[in-house]
Amino acid sequence: MTITRSMVGAPAGVVDVVPSRSAGHHDDVPLASTYYRAIDGLRGVAVLSVVVYHTGLYEAGLFGVDVFMVLSGFLITLTLLRERSRRGRVGLGAFYRRRAKRLIVPLLVVLGASALAVAQLGRATDADVFARQGLASLLYLANWEQILRGDAYWDATGGVPGPLAHMWSLSITEQFYLVWPPLLVLILLLVPAWRRVPVVVGTLAGALAVVTGFATALLYDGTNADALYLGTHTHGSALAVGAVVAALVADGARRAAGVRTRRQRIPSWCGGLLSAVLLTALVVVSALTPSYREPWLYASGGLTVVALLVGLLVLSLTREDTVVARALGAAPLVGIGKFSYSLYLVHVPVLWALSKSLPDPRPIVLLIVGLPLSIVLAAFLHHIIGEPARLRRWSRAGVTVFTALAVVVVGGVAVVPRLVDSTQGEGARRVLVVGDSLGHDVADALVLYAPGQFTVTDAAFDGCGIFGQDTSRSAESDVDQDPGAGCNPWEPRWAAAVDEHDPDVVVVTLGWDATRMQLDGRWMDACSAEYAAHYDRQLEAAHEVLTSGRDGRQVLFTSSRRHTNVVTPAWAECHTAQLRAFAEDHADVHVLELDEQVCRDDACIQETPEGDAVYLDTVHFTRAGLAWIAPWVAAEIDAVTAEQGDGDA
Repeated sequence: MTITRSMVGAPAGVVDVVPSRSAGHHDDVPLASTYYRAIDGLRGVAVLSVVVYHTGLYEAGLFGVDVFMVLSGFLITLTLLRERSRRGRVGLGAFYRRRAKRLIVPLLVVLGASALAVAQLGRATDADVFARQGLASLLYLANWEQILRGDAYWDATGGVPGPLAHMWSLSITEQFYLVWPPLLVLILLLVPAWRRVPVVVGTLAGALAVVTGFATALLYDGTNADALYLGTHTHGSALAVGAVVAALVADGARRAAGVRTRRQRIPSWCGGLLSAVLLTALVVVSALTPSYREPWLYASGGLTVVALLVGLLVLSLTREDTVVARALGAAPLVGIGKFSYSLYLVHVPVLWALSKSLPDPRPIVLLIVGLPLSIVLAAFLHHIIGEPARLRRWSRAGVTVFTALAVVVVGGVAVVPRLVDSTQGEGARRVLVVGDSLGHDVADALVLYAPGQFTVTDAAFDGCGIFGQDTSRSAESDVDQDPGAGCNPWEPRWAAAVDEHDPDVVVVTLGWDATRMQLDGRWMDACSAEYAAHYDRQLEAAHEVLTSGRDGRQVLFTSSRRHTNVVTPAWAECHTAQLRAFAEDHADVHVLELDEQVCRDDACIQETPEGDAVYLDTVHFTRAGLAWIAPWVAAEIDAVTAEQGDGDA
């Protein structure tokens, strides 16, 4: 036999100990466990791009997750093919034990820590969403939970959507792990000749990639980008492309396994140029794609095309003698790539917690604080917790500890909604806040920055006013945004909150109602006569619900701001004018003139007197912004209750 180089850092196709064979008689030679350093570096680049994207610093840069999925399909398939080449079979039980030890322990730790963060920093709505997403994440069904709820892939309106908003992609990957290895084992049973296995595997995976691409195009109707983006059947193309690349690498290694020395057919500079072109193409396409809702990603097979670009890049990086491979093999990138799973797990909970606790969580602040903090926590999770759990043989005591951790975390995730009360404060006057997501800000402002004055109940519902629309569109988007599950009908939900909390004052935020609305198949905006007629009826219904059961209850409708990214100034003015007209006809209805307080004729005020940012986006307030508006909101509530007191006297 011939002793060759160690597998670590060895070129592709070289094994540790191989029998001396002539070319053409190498079907039984085991494949090398070659370590591709540049691919770990690519994982590092991909996870860093995802972290930066999630800070909100830029809107382009969508394809880091696609890189991860291609790499997952590549690495898992190549691992299984190598096992087949060495042992003649694939042990599914051992495979799933390895995956469970590597993935589940870090996941449980992150879910447990996130549960504590939500209990401390979250609203009641945050806790409800967290419990659903947490349990779905444990079952690796988070993407389908989001689809069934009608949630967007990444709705950054108001900051980071939630600590588990990124779990959908991990669920897709794990669903692939459940289906693909057994299918691969079936192929091995049907195709016993090793020389044919990579070809059959690559052909099947390629067919799956093509089928998912065509299926995505057929399913796309112009309004379902969120559901498709989150779907296993859509992003499965990236995992399948990764499997194709693995089959190509395995077949190349098989063919070269019996050759003592071989000359590279493609010069190093040419391979480096190819890698550079592919990497540049990915960056350019990413930069030119402003949103995951772009039609070409679905109707034209764009997601599959992106996966093919990534797959070709991965294939090119299996040659480590190129400039690009050496650059991606830099120690910092490789180090981050090695704990990329942990970094992916922790970064969104970290960014969410920072967005909830920092007074000025602008994207650049989240990046400067959140990225280093995420890297430190991920390194700790990987090296101190994850790797020991993966590498050690689990004794009975280890299994007991794991089981106890799982029980505690599952219980913690499930109980979080009980720990976060929608009613906070100890003031004598009871305030109920209903309406869209801005209502959360009003409630937070009163609880955090007007302590002791009010008892506040937050019953706001994201993206949900009183219009009762089929769907809606903001001023800057032609994408339909359907009401969230549970939004309509809004009347029973509001009536239950009024009956339960018996408020003295109800603050109503209805800014989302000023967007373009579709009702019974017809589009209308706040300046149209049809809109006004319908909205008058809705306002009367809201007044009846909010004032029922008690005389003297005061209602404050919040005016629409003219300068946001969801409405035009004209729509906001028409909407506010209708609220003011309604208030003039009802003695117990008032308008909270938010636009006059925080905006000017040409723009809304962007900084507090102390110089901190007012907004997370153009709609929702930072902590500093909440502190700025809180005294004014409290004074307005005092004023309307004082008027009522004078009237009673």
